[in-house]
Amino acid sequence: MPNLDKFRSLTTREQAVVALAVLLDGHDAVEFLRSDKVRSSALTRAAEDLVQLTPELRMPLLGTLLRRAVFKIQSLEEL
Repeated sequence: MPNLDKFRSLTTREQAVVALAVLLDGHDAVEFLRSDKVRSSALTRAAEDLVQLTPELRMPLLGTLLRRAVFKIQSLEEL
């Protein structure tokens, strides 16, 4: 059973990137995230866990996680 520990260990911006990648590309997101020069390992591990979820659970969960990350980013930019 996949969990969100690896996803939660990412920075807020990285969480937004992974959530958006998996929402848009599904299983292919793992391959796309491998191209990141600095954090590919952490990003792909988080994406691998997320794509194991059924689409019925994955899609609304990632929407919620993406909204949360974007809200945090916007809140920090306003300071």
